[in-house]
Amino acid sequence: METGEQGEPAALLAACYDEARRIARVVIARDGAGRGLQATELLNEAALRLIGGDLKVKDQAHMLALTARTMRRVLIDEARKNGAAKRQAPAFVTAWPDDPAAALIDIGDLDRALVALEAVSPDHARIIELRFMLGLTVEEAAAASGIPERTIKRRWQAARAWLLDFLDGNGEPHIH
Repeated sequence: METGEQGEPAALLAACYDEARRIARVVIARDGAGRGLQATELLNEAALRLIGGDLKVKDQAHMLALTARTMRRVLIDEARKNGAAKRQAPAFVTAWPDDPAAALIDIGDLDRALVALEAVSPDHARIIELRFMLGLTVEEAAAASGIPERTIKRRWQAARAWLLDFLDGNGEPHIH
């Protein structure tokens, strides 16, 4: 992935389209979202939202992060739409990237937790986004972000613990 290439969002998205499509396939397969959207539809909807906005994108890594965040918003909007149509709670869930056997997380709950975490620590929220939405390993997240692997591991452990506390409703957790 090239860095330092400031450019138009459409051109940057085109340059990293294959990687973005891979991410969309992973999201659909892992997150139980396949009921309503196909990977191409998810990516296309995210692309329309991104290109239609007034974005300042630094490079391909930044574009992929924005694409992943936008895909999450698309899934949440789709879950809300489906929930409203059926008058029931949304049923889109996601798995922990390093422990698929762990309890699934409602994507709406994950989004609320990420918004809260971003208010406490944007750095930790970014690691969660890289791991959950981009599906990156610790090593891949380090390469994509330019943050040392050791720091990614520490932030991942702290952010994971914070998320678990938040999702369990144990008051306002703190990042250590």
